[in-house]
Amino acid sequence: MAEASKCRKALFLAKLLYSMKHKILILGPQGSGKGTQAQLLAERTGLPALSMGQLLRDEVASESLLGQKIDSIINAGNLVSDDIALDVLKLRLQKDDAKEGYIVDGYPRNLAQYQTFSNFDIPTALLVITVPKEETLKRLLKRAEIEGRLDDNEETILKRLAIYDQETAPLIEKYTEMGIAHMIDGVGTIEEVAERINKALGV
Repeated sequence: MAEASKCRKALFLAKLLYSMKHKILILGPQGSGKGTQAQLLAERTGLPALSMGQLLRDEVASESLLGQKIDSIINAGNLVSDDIALDVLKLRLQKDDAKEGYIVDGYPRNLAQYQTFSNFDIPTALLVITVPKEETLKRLLKRAEIEGRLDDNEETILKRLAIYDQETAPLIEKYTEMGIAHMIDGVGTIEEVAERINKALGV
């Protein structure tokens, strides 16, 4: 079994090298700085930096049939299904600027999204920005104070962090088994974290 697993991993990595494209996913808890790092990496590589939240908002703003459907779902207080989220991502990745690859921030978020996404594409790298819970809590409380988010308190933040840990752990394990997951220390200056990412990716 172990030998077969090694062979599958070697074949998978060979396919990735052959494609010569950067298909990068970035995960991290709220306050980890993944959005900032995605933008910096986009500037360095010339690839588009995408976030599912923005993609959904852009599709709604376009007033397309899909956008109208998403708008009605959100207005009804429901979450967009994984299939619809993937449809939106597929449409965006058909644009010319994504021909050589992409950077997706905060997706997939759970094992169900991982399975749906895996039927469509396989990334060349997963970057997981790790920050100690105490540091994340401090960052988010400070941000809440600056932005006046009264609903953001220690209890609600810790709940969200617990959900993140619970939901992302299985999919991180899947990508780790593929040999494409990179754990990035998110503590330090923006430049220091960016350099760690560049080193991990070799860009």
